Amino acid sequence: MLVNERLVQKINQMAENFNISVDIHIEAKCPLNRNIGGKYNAGEQSITLYLEEIQAQSEWLFPNEDVFVEYASVIFAHEAGHATDPYLQKLVELYDSTEDEFKRKKIELLVEVQAWKIAKELVQELPDEFFSKIKRISLEHHYEAVSQGFKDEGVA
Repeated sequence: MLVNERLVQKINQMAENFNISVDIHIEAKCPLNRNIGGKYNAGEQSITLYLEEIQAQSEWLFPNEDVFVEYASVIFAHEAGHATDPYLQKLVELYDSTEDEFKRKKIELLVEVQAWKIAKELVQELPDEFFSKIKRISLEHHYEAVSQGFKDEGVA
């Protein structure tokens, strides 16, 4: 079975097992010219995975390991975490109504942490070290932004 067929099968299985009702799209490259492996669109109720970015990320984080399907599964699980997050809409509303940039960064971090929390439940069969490494790298810039905000406010 080809890698992309295995990926589609895995994602469909995850969506079915966890009753995730969103449209799932797989594209070659992110049109935003950003290094993101996936995106959840709340308005369209869709998840899009970007294969080139996922491939590049998996090769960077796990060189010389053939983990593309597993890595893509984690990315899908994270986006599914957004799609199934019961607090996402309230957090988005809070974000949109907040002008304070530091508070917005904290809300962004909360949105991402919540999606990762849900994602872990979707990929329990994967090794914790594998999942945690992807999560840590993904959240790194959010933690740095919040940390910088504390410094700017003289808290840290």
